[in-house]
Amino acid sequence: MLVIDIRNIPEDGVLPLEGALDGDIAGLPPEDPVQPAGPLTYKAEASLVSDNLLLRGEFSQPFRLQCVRCLAPFEHRVRLVGHSLLAPLEAATRIDLTDTLREDILLALPSFPHCDEDGSGDPQARRECPASGDFSTDDSFRPLDPEQDEDDGPDTWGALDNLKLD
Repeated sequence: MLVIDIRNIPEDGVLPLEGALDGDIAGLPPEDPVQPAGPLTYKAEASLVSDNLLLRGEFSQPFRLQCVRCLAPFEHRVRLVGHSLLAPLEAATRIDLTDTLREDILLALPSFPHCDEDGSGDPQARRECPASGDFSTDDSFRPLDPEQDEDDGPDTWGALDNLKLD
């Protein structure tokens, strides 16, 4: 759990925080194809702004996903860089930001995960999806050109253009 005691935050200052949240904060059912593959790591700073707690920093967690093309499992790392959380103080001395952080991490997961997109941004770490396919053409294929009219064959719809319903 990511619980911050606001009494530890210096007045007009910041409280540096760094660590890892072991345990499953995602709370996903076991049958879900999306599962955490490691702890949530963070490096952040907490400060008081008006009547709110502001947490800014970097958050990262690996997940096991299933490719929507080939159905193969693969690992994807969610990274929230320069991310901010704002929570009202509400006369509490300890504030639990676990639920808010969980929502932000889950919302950052790809809606349609592809195994050739690992989320790291490293082109060397990418792999090719076996179901991505390769588009090849033979001599009979002609791409459509919207600028050019095709005069290949009879005008099937021409008769409807001349139809008068009045």
